[in-house]
Amino acid sequence: MAANDQASGPPASNWVALDAGGTMTDAVIVSGAGDFLVGKYLTNKQDESESFIGSIADAAKTNDQQLGDVLPASEVIVYAGTIMLNTLLSKTGSKVGMLLTQGFEDYLLMEKAEGGWLGYPYADRLHTVTHHHDDPVIPRDRVYGVQERIDLFGQVAVPIRESDVRTAARELAAAEVESIGVMFLFSHMNPEHEQRAAEIINEEAPGIPVVLSSAIAPTHKEYTRLASVVAQSYAGERARKHFRSVEAKAREDGFDREVSTLLAHGGTVPVDTPRLYESYVSGPVGGVLGGHYIGEIIGSENVVCCDVGGTSFDVGIVRDGTIPITREPTLLSFRTNIPMIHTESIGAGMGSELGIHPLTGKLTIGPRSAGSDVGRSLNWPNPTITDCHLLLGYLDPNNFLGGDVPLDKDAAHAALEPMAAHFKTDLLEFCERAHQLVTESMREFLSNMLRGRGYTTQEYSMLMYGGGGPLGLSGVVDGLDFKEIITFPFAAVFSAFGVLCAPRRYRYHQATIAACPAGDDEPSRAIKGAAIDAINAAWASLEERARTDFAMHGWDFASATLHRSAYVRFTNQLSDFEVPWTGERLTSIEDLHELMKGYEQVYTSIYPKQALYSEVGYQILELALSADIETPRPAVPVLELAGRAPSSSSVKGQRAGHWRGTDITFDIYEMDELRAGNVVNGPAVIEHPATTLLIPPTHHVEFDERRLIHYRAGQA
Repeated sequence: MAANDQASGPPASNWVALDAGGTMTDAVIVSGAGDFLVGKYLTNKQDESESFIGSIADAAKTNDQQLGDVLPASEVIVYAGTIMLNTLLSKTGSKVGMLLTQGFEDYLLMEKAEGGWLGYPYADRLHTVTHHHDDPVIPRDRVYGVQERIDLFGQVAVPIRESDVRTAARELAAAEVESIGVMFLFSHMNPEHEQRAAEIINEEAPGIPVVLSSAIAPTHKEYTRLASVVAQSYAGERARKHFRSVEAKAREDGFDREVSTLLAHGGTVPVDTPRLYESYVSGPVGGVLGGHYIGEIIGSENVVCCDVGGTSFDVGIVRDGTIPITREPTLLSFRTNIPMIHTESIGAGMGSELGIHPLTGKLTIGPRSAGSDVGRSLNWPNPTITDCHLLLGYLDPNNFLGGDVPLDKDAAHAALEPMAAHFKTDLLEFCERAHQLVTESMREFLSNMLRGRGYTTQEYSMLMYGGGGPLGLSGVVDGLDFKEIITFPFAAVFSAFGVLCAPRRYRYHQATIAACPAGDDEPSRAIKGAAIDAINAAWASLEERARTDFAMHGWDFASATLHRSAYVRFTNQLSDFEVPWTGERLTSIEDLHELMKGYEQVYTSIYPKQALYSEVGYQILELALSADIETPRPAVPVLELAGRAPSSSSVKGQRAGHWRGTDITFDIYEMDELRAGNVVNGPAVIEHPATTLLIPPTHHVEFDERRLIHYRAGQA
């Protein structure tokens, strides 16, 4: 299956992006001119290298190319996926040992106050009788305490007892651990003890990877640093082996460079990056990057990005042209300090499994998904939403993935009929209610997410994508008044498209201690001067880290764009906010005051001006820096308008269907034959080898000059 989008002949040099989801692996091949091809392949969870190659081959064949034509001519391959997250969810990571400051050996057992509840459904948070604490991924008998102490200013209070480290390293080596993590208190202020521990481990247990908190996460809040060390040592090192197997597969077919991956903060780096744990969630991030790019094209600074896959519904928001970064996202049962583009998700997708609750007898949808097994119509033992769509006439069983994967409509019918009988309803009515239930859950989640931030839908352009996005679009937006609603001919691979909108980027965070008192007397000015020195020193240190990492990959650091920022709070407040600094350094107290003004602008964009508390002064405990190299982005060119009436070649016929309790007839169109300027009235179904756009009788769609698809009320 594939579709030729904007392609214009074999590229001399191209970039390839892949998004390996739970159901599909999507590929986009972009030429140096920005033309792109798209492809799709069912994700092989046992060997993702198969679906990796399969999706690229699927995209290549639409331009009459083979792998041997594409991969040798590829400058970059960016592979985004769920391997990190799946490793953590399934608890199939590396065998890990951990060294902690003596007295804190039970830190993983203690969790954080909220840790035991993160990720729990709302109902289970209400009824504590259902609550249980997950076992830590590193058992207590592989956690060792080391006598040492650095104080909060970075001074050595208790020297490291090297014999503790030697004993731990020997015993962990004997236990055949695959990696060792080290997290000592206040090592973010002085890494001396952690670095010495690594030297000793390398002497006593050579060949075992060592992950230091001071190297990958030198920030305050020791629990989030510990969580990051666990993520890297437990899942990151195993994921690295997986990525290298994918890289080896690419090289077998002619690719001669490093495979890259997308990190959670929206930058791409080669898979040998030391902080691979930052790639733990990259598919939804790619979609938000693509949404930001489309927002620039259509002139909309406020964009809500909605990704409907087979397994989940993911939402990200672009506000005032800015993609928000969160520093402490939830990862399973703990918070980490992974900088991440903010997205939120629910377990509802177009492959969600249908069931009957054993106590209430009500219909349940998800969170289990058939993934690449689709439903009862393919290989899944239980019926899914996809099976309902077959019976409702939304999908053609002989055109799934362009006909590469035929679906069994009779099997879907046989599986769903008993469920309809249980609810004493007509079979098609049951299928429609199931479809409405899943789209209503998405709509409620989306609406609550916007309202919870004080935003209204009228402020936003809404982008809907993912393999199930165009199919669920009409239900999700029903009753929501967005400024405009847009989907895409290439909606099924939009997240992979977004991956190629990402720059090559490293992002760094560094703890510091800096204060800006409210006064202007001599002691206050001395404190401000010390703050300027501390801030500048931290930024200089981060720049050096970036220079080193760029050199490791052969990147030109001189061509990078540096973005500096500080996390500022009012003195003794618990929360801070990121404030960008457009200059290179702070050169005066006036510059420091300007940075504080920037903080107050951010603060009053969230809280009323009456909440300002400037008279207590300000604190900065963390600095950040990102170093970016822009990359070629896919072209979405302006095309010649072909008129409102679709060509006869786009019309595939008609199909019986069901909508809002009534049997109707859908007009069927071929997506790739519809042109810029065309208008399609509902009821209609527009088919693409990778997705299906459902248009109800009450709506129509218009293809604009870029072939972006605008969903609008009424008949045109």
